[in-house]
Amino acid sequence: MRLFIAIEIPASVKKELAVAQGRLRVAGVDASWSRAEGMHLTLKFLGEVTDQKVPEIMSSLQKAAEGIGPLGLSVSGIGAFPNPKNARVVWIGLAGDIEKLTRLQVAVENAMVLLNIAREERKFTPHLTLGRIKYIRSSDRWLKTLEEIKDISLPGFEVTSVSLMKSELKPSGAVYTEMGRAELQ
Repeated sequence: MRLFIAIEIPASVKKELAVAQGRLRVAGVDASWSRAEGMHLTLKFLGEVTDQKVPEIMSSLQKAAEGIGPLGLSVSGIGAFPNPKNARVVWIGLAGDIEKLTRLQVAVENAMVLLNIAREERKFTPHLTLGRIKYIRSSDRWLKTLEEIKDISLPGFEVTSVSLMKSELKPSGAVYTEMGRAELQ
């Protein structure tokens, strides 16, 4: 099964993310948009993992979560990778306890490496992917919309746990199921 470790985003924030996506959907681009109800902050993608390895992963995840404590995060600022004019990915940023979040991500990464799961080589950049841009039909409208909402700020939320998630790819889109949860202590 295909697994990853993530922080769940509260439903109230997902609802606001859908509103922001709504503005971008009519901004002159063709894109595949992330489903707001499935949005999460991925800390570590594990790939294909056997059922037998799940208890070991959960034990290591709980140890990684110890000593971190709850995090206060908020969602703010919209941007695009690699840049707005040549956007391929449109994202919304995270603010708040980013230093603690980064310590958590490093602890999770190190714990999974001890289980022989390959280390992620890319630097961790906390963000939520709103969509993947296929084609910019109207550059002026796209850039104007990004400029109008670039300073968006959504309500903050507290993170008290991190989840082991299963991802199943279906014709209707990815389905995510929580396999276990480690409390941030």
